[in-house]
Amino acid sequence: MTDRTDNIDIEGTDAGEELVADYDVRSPASRTLLTVVGTILAVAVVGGLVLGVSLLKRGTTTSTTDIALDDPAQIVIDAGSADVRLVQGSPGIVRVRADVTSGLRKTDFQVGRRGDVIKLVAGCQEWLNPGCGVEATLELPKGFPVVVRTTTGDVAVRDIAAGVLKVQSADGDFTGLGLKLDELDVTTTSGDISAAFAKQPYGVKMTSRSGDVSATMIDGKRTYAVTTESRSGDVSSGLESDDKGEGFVRARTGSGDISLAMS
Repeated sequence: MTDRTDNIDIEGTDAGEELVADYDVRSPASRTLLTVVGTILAVAVVGGLVLGVSLLKRGTTTSTTDIALDDPAQIVIDAGSADVRLVQGSPGIVRVRADVTSGLRKTDFQVGRRGDVIKLVAGCQEWLNPGCGVEATLELPKGFPVVVRTTTGDVAVRDIAAGVLKVQSADGDFTGLGLKLDELDVTTTSGDISAAFAKQPYGVKMTSRSGDVSATMIDGKRTYAVTTESRSGDVSSGLESDDKGEGFVRARTGSGDISLAMS
């Protein structure tokens, strides 16, 4: 008699077929992808909830501070991240009117003074409080030299008469309208600079590392020595340069455009 071994089925599986245990057979890459996607979705949901609550709680309050001046040599405004608007005010006083917008968390804002320096302290967590920030309007007395320094805040100036204005900003833009200044000096790293004059100034100096620079001068008896320089941007000038002119206009930018015009 010849021995014979019969094939035996186990739960319907023929002998010789590979038995696979009951576990997740997806590749490690697939499991990692699903984890990443799940995390992103969870963050998006939480972020959406935070945004919604912040928008519901968003509100703006206004504060006014009067700072008396005792014959300062100049007025220095250290504005930090606050947006600043300068307008003409009353003699002997600087009035600071601030619109403070808060959301889920309160926006910090303080006004202080040391000597000739007026300091605006503004801070908010934009990722947690969309739209938060401070917009400050400063009413300045006529004729004083003014220095404005900002980090990310924009500076807007309207109808300021006489005096010298110097603006230094990292990422903020500068906009000036109806200017009757004797001299304007604006320097910014990546912001745009735009100035329109209602009276002939003595000197204009505008410098930006990567922003656009433009100025509209008003016609008059004074002539200007004009200097323009842009490394990679376009330059357009309607000002006739006079090397022996009484005044000067200097516009420089690294990669932005330059536009000078006469009104």
